Amino acid sequence: VDGEYQGAVFRLTQGLEAGVNRLVWGPDGKTLYIGGIGSNGNWNHKNHRFGLQRLVPNGKTTFEMLKVLVELDGFTIHFTQPADPVALGKLTTYELDTFHYEPKEFYGGPKVGTERFAPVQATPSKDGMSVRLKFPSMKAGQVVNFRLVNLNSTKGEPLWSTESWYTLNRIPKRKP
Repeated sequence: VDGEYQGAVFRLTQGLEAGVNRLVWGPDGKTLYIGGIGSNGNWNHKNHRFGLQRLVPNGKTTFEMLKVLVELDGFTIHFTQPADPVALGKLTTYELDTFHYEPKEFYGGPKVGTERFAPVQATPSKDGMSVRLKFPSMKAGQVVNFRLVNLNSTKGEPLWSTESWYTLNRIPKRKP
């Protein structure tokens, strides 16, 4: 955005044996091999300290957030399938907070300045494939955590992953 790198991240999967260290696509171009190493804390699962796992697509498209785009006064969230338009229009569907990390000399740092906030308007697209969230104000230099609650596709499927994190380094000066 205006020459500054930023964007959203999503959970790809959960329940892997160890913290992900390497990802490699298999020769078929579809299978994803995951190499993991772990230690204490949240870098391992059930005391697995290493692992090699494989994710193979099953051909089904899950209902989830596809992308999050920043706007002058908010964000637009796009989905992989049409979402329930009633839920998309409810402000209570969106639980959001912002924070930033305090830089430290060791790996990582604590979250600081956490603030809850809410959109003042949620406008679903006519096809249900996206929603435009408008906010009274936004601050650059923050991570925006989106949690979508009680949102199903028009077929009644729940979201596969209900969270996204957007690193907001810069608010656009004009419409894209």
